[in-house]
Amino acid sequence: MRYWEACEAQVTVAEAIEECRKHGVDAAVRDRDGALIDKESGDVIGLPDDCGEFCGGDILGFLGY
Repeated sequence: MRYWEACEAQVTVAEAIEECRKHGVDAAVRDRDGALIDKESGDVIGLPDDCGEFCGGDILGFLGY
């Protein structure tokens, strides 16, 4: 997948957590709002849309791409 395609992609929580894991980030879903967070720092990686999916651009941005 090209970078711009990845930025525009909608990903499931499982896909987002796996991508973070590949980059050494231990991610989890916060119960109160469904946000994807970095377990170590507590930083928000991304917020889910109405369908419970995450924007690929949010994930890539957090990972530094």
